[in-house]
Amino acid sequence: MKRFPKIVAATAAIALTGGALTACGSSDAQSAGNEGEGPTRVVLTSHAAADTLDELDLEDRVVGLVKTGVFPEALDAYAGDEYTDIGSLKEPKMDVIAELGPDLILFGNRTRAMEPEFAKISDQVIAGDPDTAETIASNRAKVEEIAALFGAEDKAADELAEIDEMVTETRAKAEGAGTALVLMTSGGKVTGYGPGSRFDLIFNELGMTPAGELESEGSHGAPLSWEQIAELNPDHVFVIDRDAAIGAEGEAATALLDNPLFNRTNAATNDNVHFLDGQNWYLVGGGIGVLESMIDEIDSAVS
Repeated sequence: MKRFPKIVAATAAIALTGGALTACGSSDAQSAGNEGEGPTRVVLTSHAAADTLDELDLEDRVVGLVKTGVFPEALDAYAGDEYTDIGSLKEPKMDVIAELGPDLILFGNRTRAMEPEFAKISDQVIAGDPDTAETIASNRAKVEEIAALFGAEDKAADELAEIDEMVTETRAKAEGAGTALVLMTSGGKVTGYGPGSRFDLIFNELGMTPAGELESEGSHGAPLSWEQIAELNPDHVFVIDRDAAIGAEGEAATALLDNPLFNRTNAATNDNVHFLDGQNWYLVGGGIGVLESMIDEIDSAVS
């Protein structure tokens, strides 16, 4: 398993080792799965599934994935031209996918509505992203499901056991670390996230105590004023800069949060404002190596 350094800034690069072997999964390629077992022409619209296959040494089975737009640094193993760009997370190119002749399509949450179209191209179509509710358990189920397709159950079990250990260690620290608030910045606006949101992992699974109740508007969070944030007065603030994550122009999170009211919060005065890796948290959201990195960021914050 690739262990990640502890990260506290969004600018930290997370490089996964393990380069691409071949785009078409040739018969002499070696992987963690049983040789010759499982699909050999995999197409992905799920970044989490891409990370999982890389960590299981199965990247040689991939022929195409979404690379248009911001391509997460965690998926650098797929940066080569041997991996066909099939479009973006929300708008994959069906004609390109069809030309690749995939025997497995692992789709992400952003393309869930396209499942019937994918089924016209490949006989095997499976959701590749974990749910945002009970992320650890959902991610485990996805990793196990993917690994079973390739006979890589043993390696997956080892990786998942390490994740479980990380969760236990982080939760023990987080439960006594004070209150927390997750903020996402985008387009000059700030929204908050708490338990039950898309970032529930931080609270119900990793053990951070919410700073207060938020009326979340689905995946978009709860709009917050600076006065509301000051009233919540969290001990820790976890920041995700959406604009930076997707490559959009906008005021940087560091500049946006340089506000007198925010600067008086416990988090700001005690240097407990933690800028998370937006690509991992917003674009990927699961897998093996990326989930380890996400957990490690929270562990670093409360250590």
